[in-house]
Amino acid sequence: MLVKLNTKDANVTERSEKNMEKKLLARFNRYFKDEPEEKTTLWVKISEKKYITKAELTISYQGYLLRSETTDNKSAMAALDKAIDILERQIVKCKTKLARGRHQTITQDAAEPAIEVEEEPDNYPIVRVKTYEMKPLTVQDAILNMNMVGHSFYMFKNRENGKICTVYKRNDGDYGLIEAED
Repeated sequence: MLVKLNTKDANVTERSEKNMEKKLLARFNRYFKDEPEEKTTLWVKISEKKYITKAELTISYQGYLLRSETTDNKSAMAALDKAIDILERQIVKCKTKLARGRHQTITQDAAEPAIEVEEEPDNYPIVRVKTYEMKPLTVQDAILNMNMVGHSFYMFKNRENGKICTVYKRNDGDYGLIEAED
């Protein structure tokens, strides 16, 4: 497994980076021991904003993109530890779901600690369906509409490029935009 570490506006020493990489490899190599090293890449982004450190981990596994993002006001290592725990649970859940789909059983090494995983439902119940007229809007108008209805996201047709887009409110108070690819 390759670890790609990116620090943005964060005070992380070279020694801390090596410790982070060592910790990541120790925790995740057991899940990817059968995969070629160059095929599996773990992307790590450590950023700092207003004395709060954020750790983001992203890895592609069997066609699924697994991601975790956590913050901590103490240190980058504390934020990374939380993100590792979340990503590890996602990997175990994904492995379990894939194995169940192939009617196989997952075997764990005796040395591996057992991680409790929530049962994933086979079908996700849809409890409500809404329809609305999708008029072409600018991104700023879509954000305004989202705030007026009190939602954390809003889907719209972008007036500038004709794509279906979604604006969303981020945890840090900023806004994000997701555009559909053609």
